[in-house]
Amino acid sequence: MRNYPRSVVGRPEVPKPPPTPASTLVKDPKGSTGPTFLLCALLLLMILPTDLNYGALITQNSVAEADKSITNKVVLLLILLGSCCYIVPRQRLWLAVLGRINPFYLLFIALAALSVEWSIEPDLTVTHVFRLLVIFMCCTAFTLYGWTATRLQDVMRPLLGAFLVGSVVFALVLPKYGVQQFSEFTPTTPGSFTPSGAAAIAIVKPVLRGLTYGKNLLGPLAGLGVIFWLYAWLNKEVGFFWVLLCGSAALICLYWTHSSTSILASAFAVVAMLMMRHWPRWLRRYMPTIIGMFSLVIFVYSLVILKLIPQLEFLLTPITALTGKDLTFTNRTAIWQIVGEHIAQHPVLGTGYSAYWIDKPDSPAERVKTLLNFYPGESHNGYLDVLNDLGIVGSLCLLGYLVVSLRQSIKIMAFDRSQGSLYVVLLFYTFWCSLSESHWFSAESVLFTVFTLAVCTSARTLLQRQFETKSVRAPSHAAPTNRAR
Repeated sequence: MRNYPRSVVGRPEVPKPPPTPASTLVKDPKGSTGPTFLLCALLLLMILPTDLNYGALITQNSVAEADKSITNKVVLLLILLGSCCYIVPRQRLWLAVLGRINPFYLLFIALAALSVEWSIEPDLTVTHVFRLLVIFMCCTAFTLYGWTATRLQDVMRPLLGAFLVGSVVFALVLPKYGVQQFSEFTPTTPGSFTPSGAAAIAIVKPVLRGLTYGKNLLGPLAGLGVIFWLYAWLNKEVGFFWVLLCGSAALICLYWTHSSTSILASAFAVVAMLMMRHWPRWLRRYMPTIIGMFSLVIFVYSLVILKLIPQLEFLLTPITALTGKDLTFTNRTAIWQIVGEHIAQHPVLGTGYSAYWIDKPDSPAERVKTLLNFYPGESHNGYLDVLNDLGIVGSLCLLGYLVVSLRQSIKIMAFDRSQGSLYVVLLFYTFWCSLSESHWFSAESVLFTVFTLAVCTSARTLLQRQFETKSVRAPSHAAPTNRAR
């Protein structure tokens, strides 16, 4: 009989079995329907008009009415509670995923919550922090069930495809609601505005709104559709018919919205995807350096656009030539100038998360409306809005968030080149779109919500890699990656 060491009570102490590698664990497809449904409900809530009232889009700002809708509040609360119900049974795995998530994302949520103390509109800040928390909990719960390496695109691709096809059909059948008469403001004197006179003239043109609030929301979604369906075609994940149908709908929406920013960002994303996919072997060792240089170029362009680096405006000539915009970027520079003056008054911590843009007489944002004769509702620059809301501290947090997101994507490329390249492309796409629209850390931005999902799934991918390559005990419901590259 084998002699075991005796425990304190005198009984033989049976040695513990070695940790079970994740590669031997059973796949976990069960239970994925619920978290997927919650995610789709969250995205549709952000995309569709308040209470599905398309008639109200013609007479009022449905985005502004969304925060007042009881239905929206109830749905958000149910999504939060539902996400918690899925997290609690797998809290050990959730904490492991949390340990791999970009730490600057968690830091930003904490900073946004703390900003209630100095916010100029505390109630508005609380509302948006709650939305931010719902997005985070829903996206993390999504990664705990039915895990596969392709879970991100397996859900986002059909959702975007159905939505974009539906938007084209909706616009053709009911053009009164699906086509928007968009007013584009052009400054009377380029780059200037006056306190008393009208600084801009409006040019009205019909653009595609589809099933969304407006063309500024549909444009980024169409770009995402192009990225996900091109990726599916290159990787032969779906049949050619579906690629043709949904990819064509994405291109139609992208063109018909006349969103020059989305078109330019999509073109850049497609080129980046093709480059990383067909990268010569002798260049692969330099891939992290080249990707880092691309990111640096985009960062420099963002500073030049905001006129934070003088004497370099000539670098904007290619962008203005491609987009057809002048150097005011459709009067955006006038907005940036006014917002910049407000930032100078609160440079360190800002004036509270999402507290500046509120259309009421005593709000500082009313100065924009007074000087420019229209109310933009945002700075139309994601980097500037973060600086305005949370100051230099928030901007440093955003910088760290972007650097870590890029590093994690490159890490994934080391063992799954195709999937890692998708994360890099989504990061570049959001980079470009945020130059003229407010997406970074915006609780109202669908594009940022999708990128948050990408951040969570990339963290889950890295965690799964750790389960499979190291002798760590994975939770019994952690599924192995279903493909290796």
